[in-house]
Amino acid sequence: MISPETLRRYPYFAGITEKCMRSVALLAEENIFKQGEVIFTERGEFLASDRIYQEGEQAKHLMLITEGEIDIALTFSAEKQVVVGTLGPGELMALSALIPPYLLTASAIASTDGKMICFESEDLRRLMDDNPELGYPLMSGVAKALRDRLKNTRIELSGSL
Repeated sequence: MISPETLRRYPYFAGITEKCMRSVALLAEENIFKQGEVIFTERGEFLASDRIYQEGEQAKHLMLITEGEIDIALTFSAEKQVVVGTLGPGELMALSALIPPYLLTASAIASTDGKMICFESEDLRRLMDDNPELGYPLMSGVAKALRDRLKNTRIELSGSL
């Protein structure tokens, strides 16, 4: 569990009631990552347990980087992978965990050592459904993150064509 006070440092949780924050904090778990470690691919996640989820399975966690940096890459062929962005502290990743059909669409590779907070996605989605005062602000933050990533991806891809 991560403290509600820790989560309140991030804008995704602004304005959320204390009761909801306690519930979200119960779902949160800190994980450490090492430089070069594959966090997830389009095929699935690689977390501390090293369990690999097979292609087509759902994204299992929403992740919030608290320290370090992670490269987000798109794979176009066996020989071509393009880094389309680097995420750092305060940024969410594996946003697909909250968006149907809940499938990962990119790879994430740690470019430095760091830490992240992971939220089990099914429980988080259920909590959001039951508590609109949590669901709306969190999904609003996810939408803003997606907008920014799309813009950055277009810029990166235009430079690699």
